[in-house]
Amino acid sequence: MLSTKNRIVNERFYDAYILFDDMLAQRFKLEEGGVAKYMAKMKECYTEAREHIPEWDDTFKRLQHLQVRFNSLKDGKVAFEHFQGKDEDVVWMSVFKEKMDAEADVLSKYSKIDFSKKKKDEGFFGKLLGIFK
Repeated sequence: MLSTKNRIVNERFYDAYILFDDMLAQRFKLEEGGVAKYMAKMKECYTEAREHIPEWDDTFKRLQHLQVRFNSLKDGKVAFEHFQGKDEDVVWMSVFKEKMDAEADVLSKYSKIDFSKKKKDEGFFGKLLGIFK
């Protein structure tokens, strides 16, 4: 009974991940590897973005987790009957899709940040100079 439930959860995740990866691949005009490309884009702007976008690190870690879970199922390292996770991963991917549609995902937020303003206010001396203006 438990292995049947695990299989259903893992199959649901597997199917949702394929659709999620395809959606991201289409965004980057790729045939496959959308999650990997999204993560690569996140790595490119890691230093600046994580200071200004609170969910940056959590999003990156979650994408890594999803990718590892999918690859372990795809490569047969873990059987679909084995416990891998819960349906919350499927829900998270669905919410992430909605964020992308609303341009509220982390890369969309990053693209909207005006770093010229942010740099002026950074640090103690920037704040001190702001007081005297």
